[in-house]
This record gives sequence, structure tokens and C-alpha cells, in this order.
Amino acid sequence: MSTSQSGSPVDPNGTSIADVLVVGAGIAGLLAAHRLVDAGHSVIVVDKGRGVGGRLATRRMGEGVFDHGAQFFTSSEPAFAAEVARWEAAGVVEQWFDTRLEPDGSVVPDGHPRWRGSTGMTAIAKHLAIGLDVRTSTRLASLQVDTDDSGDSWRAIVDDGTELRAGAVLLTAPIPQTLDLLAAGGVMLDRAEREELESASYHPCLAVMALLDGPSGLPEPGALRPGGEPLDWVADNQRKGISPVPSLTVHAGPATSRAMWDAPDAEVIATLLGAVPGLAASPVADGVQVQRWRFARPDVGLEGFTRKISGLPPAVLAGDIFDGSRVPGAAASGWAAAELLLSLI
Repeated sequence: MSTSQSGSPVDPNGTSIADVLVVGAGIAGLLAAHRLVDAGHSVIVVDKGRGVGGRLATRRMGEGVFDHGAQFFTSSEPAFAAEVARWEAAGVVEQWFDTRLEPDGSVVPDGHPRWRGSTGMTAIAKHLAIGLDVRTSTRLASLQVDTDDSGDSWRAIVDDGTELRAGAVLLTAPIPQTLDLLAAGGVMLDRAEREELESASYHPCLAVMALLDGPSGLPEPGALRPGGEPLDWVADNQRKGISPVPSLTVHAGPATSRAMWDAPDAEVIATLLGAVPGLAASPVADGVQVQRWRFARPDVGLEGFTRKISGLPPAVLAGDIFDGSRVPGAAASGWAAAELLLSLI
């Protein structure tokens, strides 16, 4: 038995081996991985994206910096507040604003800080990935139950033909993707469990990122929350404090996102930017991009913070489909899933 460059054991066939395989390097998966490592277990985290974070996503375009997924988070729950305090001490997060944004553009002070990543939301995930065996650009083709003389375990087949083995899995990908991975590996779920998971659904979100030739003109704190259609959210990333130049993030509402999902980018851009109040005063520069978030946030969620899959080697689910849905809920789900898994292995 040898080890990979990441330090994980490798069998004679070149297959990386760990106690736990975590699928998804968003906040739920990364926090869960730390809890498992702290308990003495070897962990491999995989994600199909080029970087960590999931919807804690930051993109650069020209001189502009854009948070185009999750925009901010609150920290009212004690355990999560303590985690945020550690991030703040490490320089990873900063307070953006502490007011409630009303659909009419007014703000109502409520004393609850809204936090952002110091250099963008992905800074949080990059910080959490430190010290973990995280493998990005790793798209799984299937998850299989592997039965051998040592007992049942999990075998993950990567789409490049390589394999990973683990005694347990912690699955944080959107539920439809998780079900597809299990089905591709021939894994049969209990009927009631499968039907419950299949009942979960998500809202999509179309996001437009646009460089501006001048100030956005958005009111303090540099964001609007229309909360409807066609616009759900508008933010100036320069006013937010992460971009050196005016750079706009626009999120469509769920109905608009569904209706325009397959529309050409040019049509999406024209519709969403055309609905931003006062944008004509600051012409859009050459840089404009569209991001399609198929599983942006839960529509029909699942109760609790985690779920065990019965009748299989240890397997638990986590993610923002569980109670909470936002960043704090995803964090709580990751911690709960790690604790549940620790009771099973």
C-alpha cells in the first residue's frame, strides 16, 4: 500500500482509499470533512467544479470581481456564529450591512450583520479547504457498493476511469445528482426513502454579471432586493467591497429563470439588465456573462438537517435542501451529517 501526493493511501491498482468520501466541496461538505478529520478519520473530498465552494462562487471578468451565487449570510445561531467569528479573526469574512432590504428599495435597520467573503464568497470555501484532501475537477460517473473479503464499502468511479474507495460516503450534491450517481452504480434504495428524496425540488436561478462604465447608482448598501419577477436580487460588487470597478450581479426570480432557462444568453442579458432601475445612467461595458444555477435554492425541502440511507454501507446526506436552506443551514447540515456518520463508522 502506497500513498498519493495528497497523502491518502493508494492500493496496488492506483485507487485512492479513505475512511470517508465526501461528495461536494461546498460549505456543508467542507465543514463535515473537518469534523471527520478532527475525529481521526481519513477523508477525501471531491467536487466536479474547477474550484471549491459550490454556490459560494466568485468570478473575475476583466478588472471586475463578481459574487454570482450566494450573496451574503447571517449568523444568529450560536454554533455558526462562533464559526463566523473564527473566519473574521482569520480575515476571511467582513460585515457588509446590517439592515433589511425592502422590495421598494428602502432599508430597515435590524441589527443583524450580513456577512460577505473578504475577497468574495469563495474566500470562505478556500479557507475551509486548507488542510483537507480536496480534489476539484473530479466528476463522478457512479457510486457503487463494493463487496469483498473486508466487508461492504463504497467505490466511486470517476468519469476519467479512475476509482476511489471509502468505507463511508457523505453526499452533499443536489438530491437529483446524488440519486443519479447511486442509480448509475446500481444501488437500490428503500422505496420510501427514495420517494422522499425524489419529492425534494429546487428553484433555478439565472445570474447575469456585467461590467459597468460608471457607478451603478444603487442605493446603500449597494444592493436591491426586489424579491419578485423578473428580478430577485441586484448588487454592485464594487459597493460591496470586493471589486475594484463597478460590476453588477443580477439574479432573476424563479419564474423568470424557469421561463428563460433555454433562452439565448443575449435574450437573458437584455431582459434582466433592462429591468434594473436606473441602469441606463451607467452603460454596460463589453464584459457580460450569464450563469445558470439549476439547483439554486430549495423549493420543496427535506425536514431535519441530515438523512441516513438505510440498508447500505454507511451513507448520509447533507446540504441546503435540509432545513435552513441558506449558508447557516448548509453549515448545520454538514455538522449534523458528520456527527451521524461518526455514529455509524
